[in-house]
Amino acid sequence: MIKWKEIDYKKRNKLLFVGAGILLVLAWFLAFQKTYVAYRENTRLNSLIGNDISNSTQFDFARKSKVLDSLSKVYQSDSATWNDNFLSEASRAINSPRIQVYFNNLPKNAMQVDSAAVKSKSLTLKGDYRSIVGSVAELEKINTLGYLSTVTLKFDNRRASANERKVIEGEVGFKVKFSSH
Repeated sequence: MIKWKEIDYKKRNKLLFVGAGILLVLAWFLAFQKTYVAYRENTRLNSLIGNDISNSTQFDFARKSKVLDSLSKVYQSDSATWNDNFLSEASRAINSPRIQVYFNNLPKNAMQVDSAAVKSKSLTLKGDYRSIVGSVAELEKINTLGYLSTVTLKFDNRRASANERKVIEGEVGFKVKFSSH
């Protein structure tokens, strides 16, 4: 067997180059080969996605506009039908004797002006918290009222006796898009 001290420096340098080459080949098989294959697969998949129409922004815009149009059609109504049936539909949804319903003719916020295509109405509900939350959930299920745009609850901070339920006032706003004839 040859000892390291017996080899002169020229042969040592040649053995170092051979050892470095063996280490590079070993490193390639243990780590770099899998990374290179994964990189090539990633670039191949990215090139496929770039050509796909479903990833383009124009396709996304068209798809989102179709979804918004379909949602808009759900809450679209005739103005006369909506005005005539609003209170009867709302009172059918709120069938709890613990709730009092008031119709607000004029919105409290005078700055809010309805456009010709979208109108809004609001109801004032008075009752206990659970009844109001249940009524709002029932009102939200009815598409003919429009979409539920606002819910405002006003809590009374006065102390009530143990037998007395606290009365809460809630305002519920609906908006609807009128169909153009």
